[in-house]
Amino acid sequence: MAVVLVLLACLGNALALTLQRKAAQDSARQRGRSAGSFRDMVRRPPWLFGTLIFAIAVICQISALRLGSVSLVQPVLVMELPFTLLVGWWILGGALRAYEWSAVATMSIGLVVLLACLRPHDGDALAAGNLRWILGTLVTLAVLGITVALAKTSGAVGKAAFFGIAAGIGSGFVAVIFKAMTDALATGGLGAVLTTWQTYLLIPVGPIAFWTLQSGLRAGRLLASQPGLTLGNPLLAFLWGTGLLGEEIAGGPWIYGGLIGAAMLTVGVFLLARSPVLAAQEGNPRDTSTIGRQNAATGRRRPH
Repeated sequence: MAVVLVLLACLGNALALTLQRKAAQDSARQRGRSAGSFRDMVRRPPWLFGTLIFAIAVICQISALRLGSVSLVQPVLVMELPFTLLVGWWILGGALRAYEWSAVATMSIGLVVLLACLRPHDGDALAAGNLRWILGTLVTLAVLGITVALAKTSGAVGKAAFFGIAAGIGSGFVAVIFKAMTDALATGGLGAVLTTWQTYLLIPVGPIAFWTLQSGLRAGRLLASQPGLTLGNPLLAFLWGTGLLGEEIAGGPWIYGGLIGAAMLTVGVFLLARSPVLAAQEGNPRDTSTIGRQNAATGRRRPH
């Protein structure tokens, strides 16, 4: 059930990102990439509807974290990328080639191998102790701050890449906080959630994660921002889960199988991020013409 819920969260996130990306493109084309364009973007119906869907996806993800370990739930979120491809294909049109399908298959097989070999389980976010939480939080926020600083001082590609990494770190840390909240809810109800200090980490971390995500969407090409966004989240959550929260994984030769699965997953993410279909969904003119030729070749018209 945890896997089913997180897959629903992936689908919701993919739809939300597609709608918000469309709003960002429309705003940038009409008003440019100025500070005012963000205010214009958040008033657009696709952005508002995408935000509503994103909230529903968050509820699904929180429910999944209530049932499973953070090391199990967060890696499944990488499927958001192929879902984004498929949702964008459905909404925006285009032709999926063998390249895209092979990248999706590589990611899917890699994820199955990773989870089947490592089998992450158990753990108690609240039993980890305050010292681990404080040190982990300080290190995570420091890495996040360094990544944002690098994004602000880099060129267009570097800016997109570092903001993507920062968004992945931020969303992964939010998931870790949610895990602590769901554990508190299970043991002591709403009162325990309100008296657990980790809950209040959401006050600074939530807006930061949201801002880095929006900055990544507006900073540049998907090819640069998507790998960090896709891989940063599960990596951060996996390190927290197995290193700080006491979650266990299979040892011995199973570790090598997990590494093979992780490698396949990473390769699939980078391959899919290079897809001209995804690039065209970003609104890049050169790649849009490529999709137009693909549509003409397949006889499929782009929906209006």
